[in-house]
Amino acid sequence: MTRFWWQLPGPSQFVERVVQDFRDGKNVILCLPEHLPSGLSSAIRSELGDDWDWQKISVSSESSGEPVHFLFDHFVGEISSNEVRNARTLAQHQNFAGKIVWLDDLTPNVWPVWKKFILDYEQPCRNIPKLYRTLFCVSLVGKLALDPPAEEVCLSHHFWKGVVDRMDMMLFTSQLFQGKRLPDLQKRVAISVVTNIALWDCNISKRLAYEKLEHILKPLPILHQIAGERNWCDCNYELSERWCKGMKDIIESEEKIHSAVLVNGVLDKVEIERRIWSGEVGELLPFVEERRHDILRLLAGFLKVPFTTRFGEVIKDVQDLEIGHIEYQIDENCRVVKSDVRNLVRHLRKIRNALSHLETISPELLLSREITDWHRILRRNSK
Repeated sequence: MTRFWWQLPGPSQFVERVVQDFRDGKNVILCLPEHLPSGLSSAIRSELGDDWDWQKISVSSESSGEPVHFLFDHFVGEISSNEVRNARTLAQHQNFAGKIVWLDDLTPNVWPVWKKFILDYEQPCRNIPKLYRTLFCVSLVGKLALDPPAEEVCLSHHFWKGVVDRMDMMLFTSQLFQGKRLPDLQKRVAISVVTNIALWDCNISKRLAYEKLEHILKPLPILHQIAGERNWCDCNYELSERWCKGMKDIIESEEKIHSAVLVNGVLDKVEIERRIWSGEVGELLPFVEERRHDILRLLAGFLKVPFTTRFGEVIKDVQDLEIGHIEYQIDENCRVVKSDVRNLVRHLRKIRNALSHLETISPELLLSREITDWHRILRRNSK
């Protein structure tokens, strides 16, 4: 599934922008939040093809000495006595040509000297033909992502902000539910709710996709657990740090707080409920409307108009009868309509009323026999 993630429109466009900068001869700084899915380096390398020699270096265990000496030792070896080991000599050396060097696992201890080196290295790159340049791709994760070097002619930034949209998450989450044994309606609701809860975080989608529908619709315990695992429960992070910790991001031009961050506040829990409701309403209101039309056809000749609602409105066209109006007429003549149809109408009215009042649907209602087997009920009574 990680590979599929990087093929989604948002993540794949991020990768394409990075690769385009390499083709333009730029070193690249990737500013990434914590808890990003693995596989970014593989996705970039795959998009690059065989145009460059790919080298991946972990620098977390290196000393805080001069990076240029480390790179000379790693790639070039000994040089003549009249040459100086510096960024310019390294950039121009034939043994250090045509590569992409991915720098990973940087720590606060080593980053300052590497940051200075990257700035020093960028300048001689300007005078080297693009195809012969060796370029660095520096992965800054978490708090380090707040401290990139300034952009220059041959040095660009790529921040993982607003990269993922709802369609990306819907596609990814739908893939997770392939083969899951759920009726179609319940599966669609689950996918939509998980998409709204996860927002941009595919790890949340993966976590919830393995849960029962009851836990998906009532996800607070799981979100509490995730918040604890990520040390988000008791820590008061600065606003500037929340993005790099993975606690907030921009989705479809709006800044959002991660659902696992919201579990500790009463008002914030209301926002979680709103996200669940939003996922439910997009699937369930159309479902109720479609079943309303099915029931109007099933009860053609039984339902009467004009019909006066309890608010005094007079409905003259039977097609304008709402599910509550249908329920009222059925209850008035309960002997004519079979009990399973009456129960189906009653459950549909409960769903419609709850959603109309911005209330989430209980798992028991969504998993009830009437909603799960609606098609059998209508087919059996249409004979």
